[in-house]
This record gives sequence, structure tokens and C-alpha cells, in this order.
Amino acid sequence: MIRIEETVLTPKPRNEVFAYVADFSTTAEWDPGIRTAVRTAGDGGVGTTYDLEATFMGRTVPVIYEVLESVENERFVIKGENDSFIGLDTITFHDRDGATEIVYVAEFTMKGVLRFAELLLRPVFNALGKKAVGGLDNVLNG
Repeated sequence: MIRIEETVLTPKPRNEVFAYVADFSTTAEWDPGIRTAVRTAGDGGVGTTYDLEATFMGRTVPVIYEVLESVENERFVIKGENDSFIGLDTITFHDRDGATEIVYVAEFTMKGVLRFAELLLRPVFNALGKKAVGGLDNVLNG
């Protein structure tokens, strides 16, 4: 498994930040690795699904995400899957010295032959994670 953990701090209120990040259709606004993100079913809560087009190593790949857990203003868990991997994103929100801290943890389990390349792919996923959270930081604090 490949695990990425990044943190963003913003002066914006936690409820506003949670509403923005938990609406996963906004992902294309802040993650440079996502070309499109569309809600396909649900109201944003558990069971809501999103279709994303991600760019990975020069290719565009579809990923279907489903919300597994949503605790308003505290925690958001979403699972993405395609033919190549399963991704589990756990995003938590905390008050920190008058600001909101977002802790973004992404865990990727590779499928098929990519399981054998996991060690080689780890730096690629780490770089993608840093770019994504950097984009979120820019949107929230830019």
C-alpha cells in the first residue's frame, strides 16, 4: 500500500472548508491531477458517487469515487477505484489556533501487475499528493 499524508492550514472557518472539500466535484478546481469531477448520484452524504478523470503518467484514467463516511465539519472518507488501483481518502478537519487544519490521508492499493511496481510508484504518488494538497492550499489561502 502507498500512503500519503499532507496537512493544510487555512484561516477560513471549518464549516466552510468542510463544505468545499467534502463536495468532491470541486476536486478538479484544486487538484492538478484531476481533469474533471462530476457528482453522479446522491446529495453529498454517504453513498454519493463521483466520476473523475485523473491524469496519471501521461494518460487520462477514469476513477469512480463513493463517499463512505461523512461527519459534518469533522471527517470525510471517500473510496476511489478503477482497473489499476483502489484509493481511500480520509480527510479530517480540526480547529488550530483560530484556523482550520485539514489533514488529508490517501492510501492506494495497486491492482493486477501494478502491485509489483508499488515501490517504484510510491515517489510518483507522493509527488501527486503534494501537488494536490498544494493546489488545495492555493485555493483556500490564495
